[in-house]
Amino acid sequence: MQKPGIKTLISAVIVIVLIIVISTRGCGKNSNRELVYDKVTKGNVKKTISATGELAILDSVLVFNRVGGIIENVYIKPDQKVSKGQLLMELDSTGIKQSIVKAESLLENAQLGITSAQSDLEGEKDLFKDNLISKKALEMSEIEYKAALNKYKMAKIDYDIVAKQMKDTKVYSPINGIVITINVAPSSQAVVSTQLAQLATSLSKMLLTINVDESDIGYIKGGQQVIFSVSAYPDKKFIGTISQVLINPIKYGGLVSYQAIVICDNSELLLKPGMTATATVVVNERKDVLMVLNQAFNVSPDDTADQKETKKIVWKKTGILKGKSYKSIEVKTGLQGDMYTEITEGLKENDEILIRIKEKK
Repeated sequence: MQKPGIKTLISAVIVIVLIIVISTRGCGKNSNRELVYDKVTKGNVKKTISATGELAILDSVLVFNRVGGIIENVYIKPDQKVSKGQLLMELDSTGIKQSIVKAESLLENAQLGITSAQSDLEGEKDLFKDNLISKKALEMSEIEYKAALNKYKMAKIDYDIVAKQMKDTKVYSPINGIVITINVAPSSQAVVSTQLAQLATSLSKMLLTINVDESDIGYIKGGQQVIFSVSAYPDKKFIGTISQVLINPIKYGGLVSYQAIVICDNSELLLKPGMTATATVVVNERKDVLMVLNQAFNVSPDDTADQKETKKIVWKKTGILKGKSYKSIEVKTGLQGDMYTEITEGLKENDEILIRIKEKK
């Protein structure tokens, strides 16, 4: 007769053997793989679009000359602050001075002509009253007086034109601002409407024009936040807001893109016109929501699992059940972001979800 202790020991051994056999059968060909899980967490789900662009001045004013000539003096330097009405440049006025002397002389002669014609007319009127001259003679005096008036008017117009040209040889600042560029130098020739300089009212805000691929432009709209960096400060992030989406397409090399205008902060005055920016547009965001890594929806540990396209399935870690340590869970999702997907139903925080399967070494 066997002792009760021996029977108990034999029964325990049989149970262990059965568990090993069942587990081995359950794992089968999967015994050489490792399942990697990640916890369901709470956080922010972001959907973004990448783009590149170039910085420019937001509020700039171009300064042109109204008369042609030689640049005689330049009184400003780049980055210099200027006030409205401040003298910026001066063109050589030698030729205009000669013209204005001539115009003044003609104007004075015309004025004398009026005085003389008026005196003659008054005398002719007195003679006509005394019947000493004919009416035709009086009319001729009136015509001469009117001719003298017209001559004076023409001389005055010519004088005003030359006087304005003289005034326009001096170029003044139209705004309070800062000098960005100077495009001419002393002794250089400037034809009418040459761009002499560029001024900016302020550099505390900049304009960023980004190029967005046609496949992404449908997501872009005014008011969206833009985060960007420039090569001069690779570790610093700058913030802007989209103010306008342009409808004119940009075609290059068979590709089509559209431009969006971004107003960005430059209160630290680090950004400069012409810098190239690498931008990220936040097109949608959900804050403080349950989320899982996007790859959780692209992995399956079970070849026989029913993966319907209309369903969102993830694999949740469980205890050993029928030889498996996981089970499929159907979930409802919200926003699918760049890295995470929002979970609205089916999971709770800290659930462990399968994200990857790797072969054991």
